[in-house]
Amino acid sequence: MKIYLDIDGTMIHEDLTENYCKPAKGLLEFLEALRPYDTYWLTTHCTDGNPEGARRIMKEKVPEAYHADIDRIKPTVWQDLKTKGIDFSSDFIWFDNDIYVGEWEVLKQCTDNQSVIEVDLRSNPNHLIELTNDLLVELQKQYGK
Repeated sequence: MKIYLDIDGTMIHEDLTENYCKPAKGLLEFLEALRPYDTYWLTTHCTDGNPEGARRIMKEKVPEAYHADIDRIKPTVWQDLKTKGIDFSSDFIWFDNDIYVGEWEVLKQCTDNQSVIEVDLRSNPNHLIELTNDLLVELQKQYGK
């Protein structure tokens, strides 16, 4: 199982409120739950295969004890559509807050074990907590991780 991660609006608030640029509630637990998985950046902060921008941003938001979790997330290469950075030959989950129409078109080819989860921190600031408790814990049981 591969996991693809967006940053802005998915793990860090981007709405112009008092939460702007703050890490989402449950971010640390979310990162811990991702440890068993092959995890990739799928963010505008990493489009060219260089993960340093994504790593820098995330390391500013988490304690040093979680920097190894950030460092192990692999880069992707894509342009225009994030779906170009996804390996459609494997099982995957893509976490993002803003999927474009063209990306939804590409995602129509997904199989049963390929999916996208739209994270909505604006209307549900606890969304990462819920995803960690409901989805990732279930995946660990299913995949024996």
